[in-house]
Amino acid sequence: MTSDKLQENILSTYFTLRLGIVILSVALPPILYFGGRLGGVGLLHSMSAYYGEQNGLMRNWFVGILWAVGSFLYLYKGFSTTENVVLNFAGVFAVSVAMIPCNCWDGAVGDSNKVHAFCAVSFFLCMAFVCLFCAGDTISLLPDQKTKDAFKRRYRIIAVLLVGSPAAAVLVSYALDQHTSYRFFIEAFGVYMFALYWVVKSRELSITSAETLALHGKVANQKGRGVVRVEDAGQM
Repeated sequence: MTSDKLQENILSTYFTLRLGIVILSVALPPILYFGGRLGGVGLLHSMSAYYGEQNGLMRNWFVGILWAVGSFLYLYKGFSTTENVVLNFAGVFAVSVAMIPCNCWDGAVGDSNKVHAFCAVSFFLCMAFVCLFCAGDTISLLPDQKTKDAFKRRYRIIAVLLVGSPAAAVLVSYALDQHTSYRFFIEAFGVYMFALYWVVKSRELSITSAETLALHGKVANQKGRGVVRVEDAGQM
């Protein structure tokens, strides 16, 4: 296998991880809803409730997709140690959401699981952190200031929405009937914002070719400056 082919395979691995995260995340809410409907389960008040409703009809889908997304996040390596660590935590929290039932479906034994809620909220907070403090590492490689500002703005908006989604879900739980459908759609919106981050990130990386440059040793991550070209690494 030639050197170019090996490099292409390495780059394809990272793109495939991001694509897998997007596809699985976008698919999760409709799979739960339509799969539940086919099995005689109506729209539930939370995606987590599908874990146990009707003897766990959709449990395998819920757990399987979260495990896959969590694993992809853990395996994905960013452009800084901070990004790697936070994505690792996000992956662990995603898997924890799958493995720690919410006890929020009809007939569940015990009160609502606060650990489950903590893991779900922490997952979104981790991703918001990545948007605000890590996603911009490669923005310096974009071709012009207008494009840089556009991507900064997108990441900030996504971060705000990622934080707002679990906050809105908690508010709805206390302000409205616990079994309304609003929480399901709010949670689904948060999941789609998570997927949108990876779409935007993939677009940014395609413009900057940051991964290709990193593979050829042409960029370095400098503290306080983010990712810069090697020829600029010594300049302040």
